[in-house]
Amino acid sequence: MEKIKNIEKVAQRIKEAMDKKEKIILYSDADMDGTGSAVILKETIEYLKGEVSFVYFPDRSEEGYGLNDEALEFISQMGDKILLIVMDCGIANFDEALTAKRLGIELIIIDHHQPHSRLPEASIIVDPKQEGDNYPFKDFANAGLIFYLAEEMTGDLFFEIRDSLSEIAALSTIADMMKQEDDNKDIIEEGLKNLEKTERAGLRTF
Repeated sequence: MEKIKNIEKVAQRIKEAMDKKEKIILYSDADMDGTGSAVILKETIEYLKGEVSFVYFPDRSEEGYGLNDEALEFISQMGDKILLIVMDCGIANFDEALTAKRLGIELIIIDHHQPHSRLPEASIIVDPKQEGDNYPFKDFANAGLIFYLAEEMTGDLFFEIRDSLSEIAALSTIADMMKQEDDNKDIIEEGLKNLEKTERAGLRTF
């Protein structure tokens, strides 16, 4: 079965970083889709006994949208061997990707927005709309991509956390007003069904 381009590579790289005790930092847009992406990936890493060193949500009113040099300078002070995973943004951050490289930060971009004619200089890029991605469905919310990444990372153990993560993926897909068809339809239907029995305290209040 066809997979989203580079999703296997990202899963392998994250697990390698976990094994080597590298600093894994998540950087994500602060809307529902971005925060949902960060929650899904953080919980997946922790389920696999890994550690996320820091989660960074840029203040859009102060820092703008996407990566910014000030944030990268801040992150670079956290030590050596930093793996920075940028979600729901980054696909258009050409200059900032070069800044990350200059600072010795390894950059992975997982984004669902339309790329430009070229891509940033990142270690790995996941974006179903990039050239050479043959996965048939393109209109994911970013959290949907991370949901699939979680499955890739956990393999046969995914069933243990799938229900909980699907809730976040579904809410993110709806909140980001993505097309409710094909893969998105499956994610939404599964997630909303699981919301009825959610163990997340914040979601039980609704």
